[in-house]
Amino acid sequence: MFPTAFGNPSDLDTFSHLFSKLAEKAGLGHWHPHELRHSGASLMLAQGTPLHVVSDVLGHASIAITKDAYGHLMEGDKRAATEAISSALLGQRKRVPPRAAPNEGKETGGSGKTRRSLEA
Repeated sequence: MFPTAFGNPSDLDTFSHLFSKLAEKAGLGHWHPHELRHSGASLMLAQGTPLHVVSDVLGHASIAITKDAYGHLMEGDKRAATEAISSALLGQRKRVPPRAAPNEGKETGGSGKTRRSLEA
């Protein structure tokens, strides 16, 4: 992807070191190229890209690999699904878009959100 001046492939360690130095010089902190991959996957999921599509883009052998690595980012989808079924059961026609997952992992599927949503 990034050839040397002679057209040969760059050494991965050399490229990683150079990338990290450039990121620090730009004021972004200490980054490695692989972190761009994680950022890309996180952004795709935050924008609503289906998990199987993100898995395909990343080249994972199985969607389970992607879910294991990025499933925590999908907590907002679980919350939206709970609110959508609550609305459907109560006869409301309100579509609830997914929200971002909580940063600290405090809310999960077992947090009691379902019961409170049905009582609302």
